[in-house]
Order: sequence, then structure tokens, then C-alpha cells
Amino acid sequence: MKILKRILLFLAIVISVLWIEAVYADMSAPELREFEIVVINPDGANYYDYKDDFAGHLNKDDIVIVEYEYNGKYTIGKKEINQYGRETTNSIGYINSLEGFSIVQEEVDPTKLTDDRSITKYDEPKKARVYADEGVDIYKGPSSVYEKVGHIKKGAVLTYKYAVGMVGITHIYVEYNGVKGWVEILHSQVLIQNDTQYIFSKDVTSECGTVPKNSVTTPNYTTDAWTRNTLFEYNGCEFMHSTFRDEDIYPIYQVSQITSEEVKLYEYADTSSSVVATIPAGAEVTVLASKDTIGDLNYVIYMKYNDIKGWALGTGEIFDYNKKPVEINEEEIKVEDTIEVEEPKVDDIKNPMFTKKLGLTTFIILCVFGVSLLVITALVIIILVNRSKTSKKEEPKVIDEK
Repeated sequence: MKILKRILLFLAIVISVLWIEAVYADMSAPELREFEIVVINPDGANYYDYKDDFAGHLNKDDIVIVEYEYNGKYTIGKKEINQYGRETTNSIGYINSLEGFSIVQEEVDPTKLTDDRSITKYDEPKKARVYADEGVDIYKGPSSVYEKVGHIKKGAVLTYKYAVGMVGITHIYVEYNGVKGWVEILHSQVLIQNDTQYIFSKDVTSECGTVPKNSVTTPNYTTDAWTRNTLFEYNGCEFMHSTFRDEDIYPIYQVSQITSEEVKLYEYADTSSSVVATIPAGAEVTVLASKDTIGDLNYVIYMKYNDIKGWALGTGEIFDYNKKPVEINEEEIKVEDTIEVEEPKVDDIKNPMFTKKLGLTTFIILCVFGVSLLVITALVIIILVNRSKTSKKEEPKVIDEK
């Protein structure tokens, strides 16, 4: 019974962590780059907690850090030195607007900053394109609270080597008509260079016509990590299509696997299509694209075996995961029915951003969900233990009668 308790407790912790990570992946919101603001209002300013209750008051000339924006409110904090002697930001609450405050650092020039983990620097310039009908403004810093210094019209092609964003890019540093500054790429305002190749598992109807299944293409541009759309081109026409958990368009990657059973490869992602190869168990294959199978045992996998490409369709596990997959170098994938698109050359990107930051509200929500899940699991354990105890029949005691 002790072993059962430990197993159930371990499963509860693992499930909680995985569930919270999944929720965070979908709930995460674009964050601002931290910047300092000073109170210029003579009467100071109030700040509030996550329940919108009064949490404290800032006096004139007090300086705080703006961490991120959430639902039109700004989370603020103060710099402190922790027990390890490192400077950290301690969140203290929200302010409803930046009125009555002034930015301490008026300009963010990434070319003059060193060792700034909030800014990503690429080895080679990357392309971007203004997509918003009204164009996009240029600011001195990566936020609209900085001073506006210019405007870029729709269709302008830009290059950038610096970007800001924790989970995904929110702003890029560009130069346009001699003006340098930051532009926001959120909400499809500006499209950034796409580095992912895709394959269409089904015929996809668009305003540019029907793209045939098994078409392979590398689109030039994509949206931010939260909008998750990609700008495809077909028949000389462009169309925007969602690529987030889409079962019709799969991102291509390449990894080596070993089959654990015999696998049939179909010409298309349809069992009614012809079988192009039968792969024996124990064979090495290259997985090129696959459906996200979390919580779903049905698999749809585009793979290559002995230079033959096709779709594996079925249920269960078809790979021997005891053998470590070997990552291989990417290569150009050629399929007869392909979309001809000019493919930009991109070198490897070095991104120093590894830290995920959770906002106060998001953190509290995730904690509540996680604790709730643990409580439910604990109740299940208690019920199982009680049932186990009651199921044991006690032997009747025999009393000697004298």
C-alpha cells in the first residue's frame, strides 16, 4: 500500500506540472521589456493588487519598474538585492495607466547595450514586412509608451538583427528612411521571417485556390507567436492560414526513429490511397512531420524510408523509444507537387532568452489550478486507502469460555 501511495503521489505531481505547463503555453501573453518610470504627479499615485484593492501609494519622484501589461493594466515592481547578492524585481501590484509617470530611460539602443538578456541578437539580419493597412509606428523603445519617431507604410520590407520578447518576439529594431527605432509586430501588424517548412496533408481551400495535398513549401513570412498565422503563397497569390495545431498543415522537422512494428506508408494521409512502402519492424526511418498526439493515440506521421516518402496512419506506438532518436541535419525535401516559393537563407540563431516569466495574475491562476488538481488526487488516494483497509476481513477473535 505504501508503494501504491508513492506511485499515485508521483503521478499527481507529474500530471500537475504537465497540465500547468500546457495551460501556461496557451495562456501566456506578450510581455513588455522591463523599463523604469518615475512618478511626476505631485500627489503621487496609488497601486492595487490583483483584486483591484488598494495595495499602496507611491510618492512623487518614486521610481518603479514596469514588468508587463495585462488587460490594460501595468504590473510594477521595485528593484531589490536578494540573499545571493543579485538584483531582482519584486512585484508590488498594478497601476491602471501610465498617466502621471515619466519614462526614466528615454531611448533603448540595442547596439549600445551589452549583456541585456531581454534583447535577442541574431548573427545575420532577418527580414520583416509591414502588413497592417494603416502601417506601423516607430518608437524609441520597445513599447508605445516611448516617444514616436517615425511611421512605416504597408508593404515596406525591413531587416532586423535585434528583437525583444520572452516567449515570442514582440518588437524588432529597424532602420527606415534613416530613422532607427522599435516597431511592434503583434496582431499581424508586422510579419517576421519564417524559418519553417510545411507540408499539406489535405487539399486546403484558400482565396488563392485549392492547394493540393502533399504540397511542400517554405513561406517567406509568419506572424507573432500568439497569432500563429503564416503567409503562404500559391499561384502567385498570398493567403494567411493558421498553423497552430492545424491538422491540414504540418511543420516539417527531421528526426531518426526505429520502428517497433511493421508499418505501411500511404501516398497521402488517407488509408484509401495507395501503399508506397511497407516498413519492417526494427527499421530506421526519418520522421518528417507528425500530428501532436498528446492525449490522442491515433497517429498521422509523414516519414521517409529508403528515400520513399509517405504517411503512416494508425493507432498506438510504432517506434521503439528505448533507442535514443538521433537528430539529423535538415535537407531540402522535394515532392512532385510543391509550391514554388523563393526560400530565404538563414543561419543558425543564437537566442539568449531561456527564462519564462509569469505575471502575478497568471501565476495565481495556475497555482490555484495546480493545487486543485493535487487536492483531487489526494482525495482519490485517501479513498483508495480506505477501501483497501475495509476490504481486509478481520479474523474473528475466539474467546475461551471457562
